Amino acid sequence: MVKTITGSMTLAEVVTEVPKSGDILRELHIDFVNGGNRKLVDAAFEQGVPLENILYEINELDTENTDGIDIKYMDELSIIKYIQRRYHEDLRDELPVLAPYVEKVAEMNPDLEEAGEIFRSLKKSMMDHSEEEDVNVFPLLESYIESPTESKKEALKPRVEKTRNEHKDVTDFFFRLREVTNDFTPYEGAPGVLRLVYDRLERLERDTLDHIHLENNILFPRLKEKV
Repeated sequence: MVKTITGSMTLAEVVTEVPKSGDILRELHIDFVNGGNRKLVDAAFEQGVPLENILYEINELDTENTDGIDIKYMDELSIIKYIQRRYHEDLRDELPVLAPYVEKVAEMNPDLEEAGEIFRSLKKSMMDHSEEEDVNVFPLLESYIESPTESKKEALKPRVEKTRNEHKDVTDFFFRLREVTNDFTPYEGAPGVLRLVYDRLERLERDTLDHIHLENNILFPRLKEKV
């Protein structure tokens, strides 16, 4: 049975039930990945958006994820593998390819120099972060899930906290990119390369925030009692 989304639900609950609602919240500059415990009604009020408008749009969406997978029914180990396959591998392919196009756009338009600087910081942060997760955080999580011990529990606590802090940094980069690109909206008469870059940046933002949502709002809370 499909659950009706209400204003009393938290942002994490909303996006978990209706994954595509993340697109609506992103466009409204509502941070559902680091502020997942906030209620939708409070987030709408803070942004000055009528709650009934948001509820209408979200409840009109289908509840499938973009790739048709329902994360709610996956166990923790499966979620970790899904994140690595669906997001980390794509990220390592996309960022090096996108970078020269962003640099070209920044060189062509002085108003977008800041966007180029933000992207360079974002790229380094995301590459370092995904490697840290693959090499250190996820193997330790998997080991703890399969065979929990007190020493693993203590080792995990600071790593999870560091991971959450890095998620906040990445989200802030995307919010800044939205500000300097007018929500990834090309100006009138913009060249094709700029339109391409804006489209790819918005797609990167969507995938990254969906990725962080899985960790912050689903994976980590499930492990909270254990860790």
